[in-house]
Amino acid sequence: MTAVEATGRNESLSVRRCLHLLEHVRAHATADRGVPVLQLAEAIGVHRSTAARLLAPLIEEGLLIRDPAGRYRLGVGALRLGQSYLGAIDLPALAEPALRELAERTGGICALGVPDQDRIRVALSTGRGALRAGALIPAYCSAWGKAVLSVAPPAWIDRAIATGLRALTPRTITDPTELRGELDRTRQRGFALDDREHDPQLRAVAAPVLNHTGMVVAAVGVALDHHRMPPVVLREHARATAELARSLSGAMGWSRAPRPTTREA
Repeated sequence: MTAVEATGRNESLSVRRCLHLLEHVRAHATADRGVPVLQLAEAIGVHRSTAARLLAPLIEEGLLIRDPAGRYRLGVGALRLGQSYLGAIDLPALAEPALRELAERTGGICALGVPDQDRIRVALSTGRGALRAGALIPAYCSAWGKAVLSVAPPAWIDRAIATGLRALTPRTITDPTELRGELDRTRQRGFALDDREHDPQLRAVAAPVLNHTGMVVAAVGVALDHHRMPPVVLREHARATAELARSLSGAMGWSRAPRPTTREA
């Protein structure tokens, strides 16, 4: 190995160690307690003095700070990086490949819906009909809407109810108390079910997508003719939908996204 190769290898190792230090601080520092240098040294397998040397440029760039107790936390530089990443996210573009794969796997109409006052706007869809891109669908009787409302602020639910729960099919929930109960069940199981409530022929499942603060920003789901989604198929599609929502939530910065479930409604 030449001197140049050795230098490059050492620099690469130092960069990886710095990245590991950042990740360890991110994972273990809390609002009232930073991470001590000894713990960081042990985490990357180096001497305390080596860890201190690697931490110095991270502090200089504002990625980390050293508090009065000598412990380390993320700094404002890390915040700037995070904000830059979040600001550059195009959720429909991010979701499109996985949504199309889900459509191929399920044979259904798959869509990404985003809140639009008391309704849901279809931002991306693999099919046409009522779920074409740009369409507005009711929140209270669609799988996408119920997924959003199940984890939304209470005022959102109140607003949806205040607009009037008009029956679109014989199966539409029109009683506010019953709707609130359905949203509670949706929250517990991790996915929403529309059993021919919005369209008399379609059964759909959807799950919420959360951002880095835990605020719901969208829902993803799949719809099929109800004959093609019996209970066993519904559970499979619910699992796939919840996994996709979890993945998108993680990409949006949410680290405690809802766990996928297979429980039937």
